[in-house]
Amino acid sequence: MPLLDVRNLTTRFHTRNGTVHAVEDVSFSIEKGQTLGIVGESGSGKSVTCYSLLGLIPQPPGKIHSGKAQFEGIDLLKATETELRKIRGKRISMIFQDPMTSLNPYLKISTQLMEPLEIHEGIKGKAALNRAIQALEEVGIPEPEKRIQAYPHQFSGGMRQRVMIAMALITRPELLIADEPTTALDVTVQKQVLDLIKDRQNELGTAVILVTHDLGVVSQVCDHVNVMYSGRVVESASAQRLFSHPRHAYTRALLKSIPGTHQKGEALYTIPGLPPTLLTAPSSCSFKARNTLGDSSRCLNDRSPELTEIEAGHFVQNCPGCLS
Repeated sequence: MPLLDVRNLTTRFHTRNGTVHAVEDVSFSIEKGQTLGIVGESGSGKSVTCYSLLGLIPQPPGKIHSGKAQFEGIDLLKATETELRKIRGKRISMIFQDPMTSLNPYLKISTQLMEPLEIHEGIKGKAALNRAIQALEEVGIPEPEKRIQAYPHQFSGGMRQRVMIAMALITRPELLIADEPTTALDVTVQKQVLDLIKDRQNELGTAVILVTHDLGVVSQVCDHVNVMYSGRVVESASAQRLFSHPRHAYTRALLKSIPGTHQKGEALYTIPGLPPTLLTAPSSCSFKARNTLGDSSRCLNDRSPELTEIEAGHFVQNCPGCLS
């Protein structure tokens, strides 16, 4: 039985300009100790999917219209705020995109690290401080006894990201959601952060959902990958299978746009155009206008393609134009 099983998640935002179909009919599952990658361009619905699971969508204008998210017998989408408060930060933790704004600039690192322990485990005072110092040491912060009394602005971007990881893992969660944890970090620090998450995952047996647009990162750390476009999953497979046998035109375009796949001096491939507006419900192939690696003339016009299993564990939208 999977640790988290999400079925037919649909989240929309009702705005003055119309209804934004941010996430439509998204399904996936993750096992204990597994790493699931969710990839796609900005605005594809990756972060909204994760925020929906934790009840972090502002309502209004957002609304979860349908779906189930079973987390060890609890449907996260139907859980009350009181129930979610007991799960968030304890059993499910999240590393948010920007450590520069996710940490409170007015509070010392010690205060922010000790808070989850006080709320979820009732540990206070010296005991909580010692756990916080240990957490900083585990994520590689030098002189943790001194640095824990510092403020966020006294840390570099990479160090702040390490603090965010320490805060997310200090309660030893069963599931960690990492929303683009390497954004704005240089390559060296990026590798350190990813290795750190992997080490802690191996030690604690934590399942990880990694949200990113960097397929190079996904190839290194993920067991399974969901490719999202225009609020929907267009392809889902094991990381090994996805990289060796990508089927959907969008997946192939993402892989082709990785700089490391080009010869020196060769022009970088870019996907033409922009993703479609999400103000209209999907009624045809949403990738048709940008499909240069398949046959756009065969893309569906009369209905939205559905996710179909083409081989064991490998699902892809059944649009003839995107599969050609």
